[in-house]
Amino acid sequence: MKFTKIGFVSLFSLFSAVLAFGQGTPAPQGGGQPVEVSANTLQSGTYNGEEVRRLLGNVVMRQGQTTLTSDSAYQYASDRNKLEVFGNVHITQPGMDATSNTASYDGTRRIATMRGNVTLRDEQMTLTTPSLDYDLNAKRAYYTQAGNIVGPDYTIQSQFGTYTSTDKVLSFKKNIKYVGQNAEVVSDTMSYNTVSKVVEFFGPTTIKSPDGTLFAHRGTYNTVTRESNFRGNASIKTPDYLIKGEVLTYDKGKEYYTASRNVSMTSIKDTTIITGQTALYWRALGRAKVYGSPVMRTIENRDTMYLSADTLVSVENVKDKTKKGKLYAYHDVRIFKSDLQGLCDSLTYDQNDSTIYLNRNPRLWANKNQMTADSVVLQLRNGTIDQMRMFGNAFAISIDTLENYNQVKGRAMIARFAEGKIRRIDVNGNAESLYFALQGDTTTMGMNRAVSSDMRLVFQAGEVQYITFLEQPDAKLIPPHELEEPDTRLKGFVWRSDEKPTRAQVLAPRGAKKKVSPVKPKGSPAKATPPAKPAKKQKAVPVSTQGGKKPFAKAVPAQ
Repeated sequence: MKFTKIGFVSLFSLFSAVLAFGQGTPAPQGGGQPVEVSANTLQSGTYNGEEVRRLLGNVVMRQGQTTLTSDSAYQYASDRNKLEVFGNVHITQPGMDATSNTASYDGTRRIATMRGNVTLRDEQMTLTTPSLDYDLNAKRAYYTQAGNIVGPDYTIQSQFGTYTSTDKVLSFKKNIKYVGQNAEVVSDTMSYNTVSKVVEFFGPTTIKSPDGTLFAHRGTYNTVTRESNFRGNASIKTPDYLIKGEVLTYDKGKEYYTASRNVSMTSIKDTTIITGQTALYWRALGRAKVYGSPVMRTIENRDTMYLSADTLVSVENVKDKTKKGKLYAYHDVRIFKSDLQGLCDSLTYDQNDSTIYLNRNPRLWANKNQMTADSVVLQLRNGTIDQMRMFGNAFAISIDTLENYNQVKGRAMIARFAEGKIRRIDVNGNAESLYFALQGDTTTMGMNRAVSSDMRLVFQAGEVQYITFLEQPDAKLIPPHELEEPDTRLKGFVWRSDEKPTRAQVLAPRGAKKKVSPVKPKGSPAKATPPAKPAKKQKAVPVSTQGGKKPFAKAVPAQ
């Protein structure tokens, strides 16, 4: 570089010196306003092979409403609107000021390239970064080295960033971390509006707040109202649920979540998972509603119970968080478990005591047994059926090795199970039974038919061992050669094996969903009331047997 000293000129006379220096040099290229400069000392010389003048001490550059000050500067003779500035660089324009160690300024394009300890300020925030490019016309700043932004109530860090002061929007890429009063956001690509306080993200993003942990690939989050709208494999983890879906929304004011498309709600407290296409969750009320082919999965002892319906509603125990809540299922309920299958119109599942209430035409199958009634109450123990109470037109059917249908019916029944198999049935009111006596599981010896007010049937390995009666029964054994088809069926007999749901049928997508209301479920389906216990003591009455052959059943004292 070569410089020729022109001499010291005062600030009052420098402007004329600048005009004299510029005579004969080309006019600024482009549409930028002329750059006016002043300094304590002016020198001429060359810089990078170009003729320049060197301005030293209290350099001031003005262009329209923009002012640039520095310790020194080079102004290109070929284009007076281009400068290289050094030392305590300070650029101001209405609503913005920036400082740095050095800078290049193109007054025609009105772009400043600032380097070294860059700080950009406006009324909304302060940005610091090693380097910054600033477009004064668009009032847009962008950096490509780690930047840090501090606002009144937030900080943002990122590798790359852009800030437009006209619309007050910050855009970021790579290694983004936002920390505010109500949330911490980690993202790959994100924008933040410093006025509306809304974060919008366009890549994998995690948001941690008092409301839970949120994850999505696209969406918006209002850092003030905490309203959220997420898309793309989104999830929200609350203290009670992990909610997933393609689209998630959250309204903090209403404590209301929605999820749609491939939705799942996983209970944090247990192994229950509910899936569907749409989910609504009122967190303050502890209520969740799922529809669109919803399925509940509950895992117990390596066995899964699947339950599906048109609509599933989960209600938490908001008064005592240590206790589990209830699940309501309505319209076309289907159940599948390895040792239990069932159908009904509506159902209530009390998860706290593992009791299931089935209403409106319930049909159940447990191994080779079929049970129907007007309403049924199932009691589970360790994930396996323990007791089944049937009320109104109770009817139980089992099929033996010769495909005979053993039957028992009455006004109400209580069936007790052991390891998933029936061990006892108590029939209360209008009891009737019809059982086939077999020899060695290969030959039918006859059919035992009995009628009594109440009876008890005791089973072993799925076979009836004996029957006891409350009153003297009307019982008889009919030999095989006297059996006719009407005699082998109790009134109301319907074998429904073709209705028994498979796992695939329970999981199958539903058709057009019926309109259901209300959105917020009110109350719970009425629970069936067990009948009063018989006042009279049972007494044993012998059941007819075939002489010399294995008896179908034998009478024993009442237990």
